[in-house]
Amino acid sequence: MTHNLFLVDDHSMLRKGIASYLEERTFWKVSGSYGNSLECLTALKNLNLGNEKTPEIIIVDIQLGKESGFKLVQKIKADYPEIKIIIYSMFDTLGFIMQAKDVGASGFISKAATDEELVQCLNIVHNGGTYFEEREPSIQQELDSIVSILKDHEKIVFEMILQGKTNNEIKDELFLGLHTVENKVSYILNLCNCNTRKQLQEKFM
Repeated sequence: MTHNLFLVDDHSMLRKGIASYLEERTFWKVSGSYGNSLECLTALKNLNLGNEKTPEIIIVDIQLGKESGFKLVQKIKADYPEIKIIIYSMFDTLGFIMQAKDVGASGFISKAATDEELVQCLNIVHNGGTYFEEREPSIQQELDSIVSILKDHEKIVFEMILQGKTNNEIKDELFLGLHTVENKVSYILNLCNCNTRKQLQEKFM
């Protein structure tokens, strides 16, 4: 039985390569291949949901040119909650994995992963599971403990620090004052017993 998926990535050669591999060697068929959010959302809007081309999974890149793949995921999950999402990206740091979970993705896989790993991810998500990289148990336990303490805005700032973003980038993305961001960053560093951002990033690598 064939299963359908959409690919959303701004690199056409990558989309063609994935589609070729999946269609030649697996039961997955790429029924939609798009270079940006608008193309994907338009295709979904024009699709008769439930027909033979309805995607069961959509693979979305984090960076779609100047667009955020995370925002696309949020829009898809809001309008089509039955469609499962896998984030596929060259950015595989913990902060991005955490954000992928927050926006409703069912999986996250690095572009450095093998074709076999991608197929495994697709099959696990298709069967109702999730596919996310976990840290060593002791590190994961400490991470979970910290996240449980943080408020929503603080958790987002924490993720963005782990993504390597500066205070100014965090300020602009979250529409917060610089002083507010500095206070939140300072609080998070203290909570994690870290003196610098680099130390925090290395702590959860």
